[in-house]
Amino acid sequence: MKPPSCGRLLLPLLACASLAAAAPNLPMRVLLFTLSAGFKHGSVPVAEEVMTELGRSTRLFDTVVSQDVNDLSAANLAGYQAVFFYTTGNHPMTPELRAGLLDYVKNGGGFIGVHSATDTNYHWPEYADLIGAWFDGHPWTQTVRLKVEDREHPVTEHLDATLEIRDEIYQQRNWSRDKVQVLLSLDNASVNLQAPGVKRADQDFALAWCKEYGQGRVVYNGLGHFDEVWRDRRMQKMMLGAVKWVTRLDWRS
Repeated sequence: MKPPSCGRLLLPLLACASLAAAAPNLPMRVLLFTLSAGFKHGSVPVAEEVMTELGRSTRLFDTVVSQDVNDLSAANLAGYQAVFFYTTGNHPMTPELRAGLLDYVKNGGGFIGVHSATDTNYHWPEYADLIGAWFDGHPWTQTVRLKVEDREHPVTEHLDATLEIRDEIYQQRNWSRDKVQVLLSLDNASVNLQAPGVKRADQDFALAWCKEYGQGRVVYNGLGHFDEVWRDRRMQKMMLGAVKWVTRLDWRS
């Protein structure tokens, strides 16, 4: 089965008309949600700092950091163009809060998840459908080689065909490339596939992907365990590209 396409931003003018009409005013507002209901990554404060500075330096968005699930209410989300999760554990969200987040994206809002955002909300199947997967272990913490599967997408257009990076590498469950457009994947030749904890029989380890969700857009990037990954300019450009893509901005602006 051919994987779904996330689309391109540089479309013919007629096709872009509806997108241009919906283009947000600048600076946009991005809600960076960093509630760690499980393991708390030491890099969370660095991620908050990096995303805040990316928005400030580009003048494209203001970042509001929160760990309060009530900030995910429909009324509050109406004031944001994108929601960004760097989270863990099961969040104490009421049915109304859950529905509000899903409806926000279905109706055109942007959603970005990073690293342990898939290690989140195991009690909520619709969340896995939104983000595209659930965490199923990290067999490797080392320098790996990644394959850039789409060098035209705004998240990855600045990268070479491959990149090497040291990070904690996730495998996912409830995931299939038939349901997403893969942007980055693990070059299996750079790791030991017999390492303890390797579970995927298909040996398909995606590190970043995008997808449509209703009228909204979703990007997930599995990198980000270490402080130095967030300080890596390649990662920062991927994060900036993710914000621009889910909010339908031209990423070259």
